[in-house]
Amino acid sequence: MLVPYWAWHDKQAQIVKILHSHRDDDDLMFVWPLLKDVLALCQCAIGGRGLEVSPRCLPIDEIPSFVGAKRRIYMTATLADDGVLISHFQADPKSVTAPIKPNGVGEIGDRMILAPQEINPAITMDEIKQLVADVSKTYNVVVIVPSGKRSQYWKDVAAQTLDASNIEAGIAKLRAGNHIGLTVLINKYDGIDLPGDACRLLVIDGLPEVFGLIDRIEMAALEGTEMQLVRQIQRLEQGMGRGVRSGEDHCAVLLVGSRLTQRIHLQAARSKFTPATLVQLDLSREVAEQIAGQPIAALRPVLDYCIMKNPDWWRTGRERLANAVEGPTSFVDPTVASVRSAFDLARGQMFDKACAALQQPINDTSERRLKGYLKQQLAEYEHHRDPTASQEIQLSAFQDNRRTLKPIKGITYTKLSPPAAEQATVAAAFMKNRFLDGNDLVLFANALADDLDWYEEDSKRFESAIRDLGFLLGFGSQCPELDIGKGPDNLWAIGKLRFFVIESKNGATSGIIAKSDCNQLLGSMEWFAQAYDESCEATPIMVHPESKFDRYSSPNADFRIIDKEGLPKLRTAIRDYAVAIASSAGLSDVSKIRERLDKFGLSGQKFLESFSRTATKDK
Repeated sequence: MLVPYWAWHDKQAQIVKILHSHRDDDDLMFVWPLLKDVLALCQCAIGGRGLEVSPRCLPIDEIPSFVGAKRRIYMTATLADDGVLISHFQADPKSVTAPIKPNGVGEIGDRMILAPQEINPAITMDEIKQLVADVSKTYNVVVIVPSGKRSQYWKDVAAQTLDASNIEAGIAKLRAGNHIGLTVLINKYDGIDLPGDACRLLVIDGLPEVFGLIDRIEMAALEGTEMQLVRQIQRLEQGMGRGVRSGEDHCAVLLVGSRLTQRIHLQAARSKFTPATLVQLDLSREVAEQIAGQPIAALRPVLDYCIMKNPDWWRTGRERLANAVEGPTSFVDPTVASVRSAFDLARGQMFDKACAALQQPINDTSERRLKGYLKQQLAEYEHHRDPTASQEIQLSAFQDNRRTLKPIKGITYTKLSPPAAEQATVAAAFMKNRFLDGNDLVLFANALADDLDWYEEDSKRFESAIRDLGFLLGFGSQCPELDIGKGPDNLWAIGKLRFFVIESKNGATSGIIAKSDCNQLLGSMEWFAQAYDESCEATPIMVHPESKFDRYSSPNADFRIIDKEGLPKLRTAIRDYAVAIASSAGLSDVSKIRERLDKFGLSGQKFLESFSRTATKDK
């Protein structure tokens, strides 16, 4: 949770006193000199395991040797957005946009980059895992996973799993030229080299994740924006670059996981890759078209073209790179320079000019979520000179982006309107506007189903998936708790003035539903009764691994639970429904959609009996 900037600013004297008393602690010793003069401009986030304080840009000029250097040279091969040099190192935007670079797309090794679930969405992760394990019997394979939890999936086939505690020794083993087998790297997308036989097959399993508290809040606020896509592609490119460290090197790359596959399938993603990677992606997709829709067994001979350095494949790849269009010299997100300028002006107490610097990118962007994200930064600086005006700006920010802070006065709730037509008609309209073809639908549904799983670390992602599922099925869908700070996690309008009030406890680990969870759902039902009139009927639903309440709870008789048996059924139904619609070319065929909704238990009439059960109570 982000501490509201107005509370952070207004309590600066107490904050400085507390932190100053700990300035010699290990956690503060080296960062305090960077923080102390910009503390009022910092963000503060609190999580279950700690607290994080960070400025929006680095006050890099606090390091004298850096400021006094006659030359500062930045070297990189994998930055999709060079703006980081401005935000982190205060580099001159003019210099950043005119870098020194080699002719062409640069000297890069041979890579075949394939996404198995793009080739055939029916391919499962277990099938990919078996293929990767088979390759590792002969060659060194490296799998990069976003988290320690995800590393457990590969545990039974991994020869070594590396994190910060043992990565140096593990990488040394690979670089020594020995056959190790399958190595798992936990959230390590940069800073390591795996040349030659150290890695012949590199697997990126899932979208790179961020774990800093403030980073997680920012990524949620930027969900679906170009800025977020650039950051994700940049991280992905850094990971893909681990396996080829010279022009003569070669390494096959597999991009796996539903969310990752869906993201790289977006048309907008193409322009975010570096020219060399884009050339290799396109050539790899041309080859993959020959096995489109085929089972995973067809993939191994294709991978071997690259792994075994087939002369024809190698020559074709070299020719494509040699003839590739160079692309833009540099890409700098246009908002970065303005954000950096505003920060530097605010440090000099020139808050009027800081606000003016941020107003330009706010006016220029057409993305509402990004506009709201930037307006919140504008409101932060405005608070230093006019707290009342700041709250007005914050209200506007929240209206554009519900992941920003709620203003002090709160938000007026807008009722969820029932669907304007029958469920199948609304679902058809959603799919027609959202997806180019059936493959797009299947990739979206697979990513959605993956997000609807039991995990502790990110309840917001689960709630977003429930919201999007409502849209996919043709329901009205809202997140009241996110929108106004009260009410249920999710609210569906399923038609004929019927609603589902949904509370999600996907991170629950206890063997029973606690009284506090019961009370939360009771409270959400009370909220619904106050917000909607008696003509509206609501069914309370809780998503929880267990279906039994503890003895201290007082659940209503109509409580329904989507439990550890019901949620997997729902995930399967979502995938099967999408495949059935896609295979029949029925994205806009209302009769086919109606038939499939009914068949897979996803209609408003069948949903509860298909995936939920009546709650019970411990004696």
